[in-house]
Amino acid sequence: MTGIRGISHLTLPVTDLELAERFYIGALGLALERRFDRETFLRLRPDRAAELDVDDGPLHLQLGCGGVQLDLFLQREPLRGPLPPHPHLAFDVSPDDLGPLAARVGAFGVPLDGPRRLGPPGHASIYFTDPFGNLLELAAMGYEGGELAVGPPDLVVLGRLRQ
Repeated sequence: MTGIRGISHLTLPVTDLELAERFYIGALGLALERRFDRETFLRLRPDRAAELDVDDGPLHLQLGCGGVQLDLFLQREPLRGPLPPHPHLAFDVSPDDLGPLAARVGAFGVPLDGPRRLGPPGHASIYFTDPFGNLLELAAMGYEGGELAVGPPDLVVLGRLRQ
């Protein structure tokens, strides 16, 4: 019997592939591996053309993320309602990169919460949502900054809950 060797890929829903590409590559610095836009999909899979007109179809971006593939799939309907703190996708970053990366995300006009600590001493996280409402986290171990708020992300600050 063989066991699980790791995570092959993760998927997130997005409502605009161009905006997703600008955010995930421009703000987060992930690498574009493949773009499955309408033209590419029709060229590679003309036999599946009918799938292009469904709400949750095959169009997506494949991004490289530290050895794991992140697929951003086009969904015509946006996420609805407030999201709880879980599930979310946490990106592993160095403590030195936490601040600069958070600044790049913030410059994209995204509200940030943190840094805060949920894990052991030296752990720091900054939470935010992508332009489509997916909850994301920048997580660093070995953080030596000042005092941090302790506890889960403030979803009111992130615009995910109303006060």
